[in-house]
Amino acid sequence: MAELLASELVTNAYLYSSGPYSLRLRDAGRSRIRLSVWDTDPHIRAPFRWGGPQAPEELAERGRGLYLVTLYAECWGAYPMRGGLPGQGGKLLWVECAAKA
Repeated sequence: MAELLASELVTNAYLYSSGPYSLRLRDAGRSRIRLSVWDTDPHIRAPFRWGGPQAPEELAERGRGLYLVTLYAECWGAYPMRGGLPGQGGKLLWVECAAKA
């Protein structure tokens, strides 16, 4: 599951950010792993925006990837990144899921 979630988050960063992006994996305790993707685009897209996940319209051609992430992740979130060096703003999307035993 972690591979699918990481793939969706990185693909989103690739498609919507014109600058660099990075994936970080870390132990979240209790046999869980946290995946986070930072990119330089400050816009937090649905369904990671405040208000929670909402299913995309039935005939929508986009918007399914991050929606599926929210369904399969045990918990998820996003926050804007401000300050720091130039080019280090943007946002961070993160999810947690069970680590393989």
